[in-house]
Amino acid sequence: MNRRYRCRLVAVIMAAALTHAASGRCPAQPPSSGQGRTGIFGLEATGNRFVYVFDHSASMGEPDGRPLDEARRELLASIDTLGDSRQFHVIFYNDRLSMFTPSGQRGRPVFADDDTKREVRRFVESVYAEGGTRHYEAVAAAIKLAPDAIFLLTDADEGDDLTEDELRQLSRSLGRARCMVVQFGSADGRRSPRLARLAAESGGNYKVVAMPSK
Repeated sequence: MNRRYRCRLVAVIMAAALTHAASGRCPAQPPSSGQGRTGIFGLEATGNRFVYVFDHSASMGEPDGRPLDEARRELLASIDTLGDSRQFHVIFYNDRLSMFTPSGQRGRPVFADDDTKREVRRFVESVYAEGGTRHYEAVAAAIKLAPDAIFLLTDADEGDDLTEDELRQLSRSLGRARCMVVQFGSADGRRSPRLARLAAESGGNYKVVAMPSK
């Protein structure tokens, strides 16, 4: 390799590094062999720390409690796939937050060992549908836990979406967290555009699935 070619190669590498630094986010990297993988409703993410943010507003109880029942099943199935070296946290929300707080571990992610999985099952099964829908506080609380991925599930439509200011604040504080957003939809095609944008801006994904009805 001649000197002129080496200089040109170094310049290209430095330019690429500066471009990534200016973007404010690290380029996507393939998962290491030490990372776990889990997901909900077909949206998967890799990492070692996961936070689940699930809507339990009154509308999640209709019809006949099925949306919330399906959400519970999917949440517990996802947690069951985690090895005991992975960490997780669960936040249910309506217009207030209800956080999983096993003894001695209040307010922070916990390891997914068998005892904790039994505790989280009791917590999840105790949640019922009530109240309105406020996404912002729940997502902000999840981001503060510095997860690799946030799994958010809601049935809210555009009328309950984030405001532009809330979206801006959340996007600025995301850090490494990628938001994987699942929305229970219906025949009228309702969507939450700003939740979809939050997912995209974080490097995550957004998916609409059919509202459970049977």
